[in-house]
Amino acid sequence: MLITEVLKPRGNWQTITEATDKNLHLEHLEDLILNDGYQGAATALKYVNALRMMLNVGGEGQSKVTVKWDGAPAIFCGTDPVDGKFFVGTKAVFGKTENKAAKTSAEIDNWYPGEGLNKKLKIALSELSKLGIQGVLQGDMMFTADDIQTATISGEDVYTFTPNTITYSVPVDSDIGKRIKSANIGIVFHTTYTGETLADMKAEFGAKVGSLKQTSSVWFDDAYYKDVGGKATLTSQEDKVVSNGLGQAQVTLKKATPETFNKFLEDPALATWLKPFINKRITAGTSVGEPIQFVKEFIEYFKEKMEGEISKLKTGAEGPAAQKRLEKILATEKFVEDNLNTILIVMAVYKQVIQLKLKLLKKLERIEQSVGTFLKTDDGYKVTNPEGFVAFGMEGGAVKLNDRLEFNKANFNQAKSWSK
Repeated sequence: MLITEVLKPRGNWQTITEATDKNLHLEHLEDLILNDGYQGAATALKYVNALRMMLNVGGEGQSKVTVKWDGAPAIFCGTDPVDGKFFVGTKAVFGKTENKAAKTSAEIDNWYPGEGLNKKLKIALSELSKLGIQGVLQGDMMFTADDIQTATISGEDVYTFTPNTITYSVPVDSDIGKRIKSANIGIVFHTTYTGETLADMKAEFGAKVGSLKQTSSVWFDDAYYKDVGGKATLTSQEDKVVSNGLGQAQVTLKKATPETFNKFLEDPALATWLKPFINKRITAGTSVGEPIQFVKEFIEYFKEKMEGEISKLKTGAEGPAAQKRLEKILATEKFVEDNLNTILIVMAVYKQVIQLKLKLLKKLERIEQSVGTFLKTDDGYKVTNPEGFVAFGMEGGAVKLNDRLEFNKANFNQAKSWSK
């Protein structure tokens, strides 16, 4: 289906590639710009264009999209290539010095003592071993039997489960509802690992589950994007809007050379604090907004951070440690003043990529789903979209696509009951 461009990490880019890393972290599409400057911006726009092409009638490509299920915890399981034994665990299974691939309940007790996680891993060890997994898979746990609740949503009796932030529902009298109700565990697999040892394994996005053994006690699926009804195809007008937006973003990007565009990466404060500042705004329900106002508010945010650190120093505001922080504030203010036009271009492109992403998400979110998605509120259930999507290249590069204002704000404030 999708992306022909392969992501090549540089700088502090944390997106995984199958040749170098494990699937432990995914970056948001727009954050490629903050990680890798001009090259990241160019790659983000190529992703947008590839998505646009995929969503055209008959659009095809060399890469794929998966739906991002909001499951938790992340489960790694399969056959240890060294001894051939089945194991389960968290990302700790890939440890270089000690891989915590639990093959017995006793090992789960030793390595994963937290009550909620411990219980779920024991169920996973017992149930997922029935699937005959050859190799290693990563998936998001959606439920165990005691997570299944009953509710009435829009007059329909449904089974619900809330693994993380989103509540999923299926009609009680549907085939999938009956399968989920009879299962002891539910999991969606999305990543495959290969290698001669666990520590050396490489990740490949996507998981083929067709060969797994069927058992009534395990409900499982893959995460591949499936637009069976064709509802996510762009109309000619929608395609034109996205194409025009891409052109405008390219024009904005070309207002700076790669060298000048990347200047913002040279300031330690911008490199370190831009993402936390953006996340803080999202948690408060605020978008990036107008670039010049965004930059002004970032400076105030950075000042508050430094002043907060100064207030905790034992040597007080006059000590050398405090003076260093005051110097950082002045240096960052001077840097922003000297490079304001370039920084505004960076944030303008960042905002344009978000706008293009949201246009494409509106189409992706129209896929027909067998499982409903809701957010629990004090007034009942509010219909919401899936957590998002993952776009990945044939050679392993991948980025996360979601509406951060809708999903991440809720996610930042959601307690993870399974981790207790």
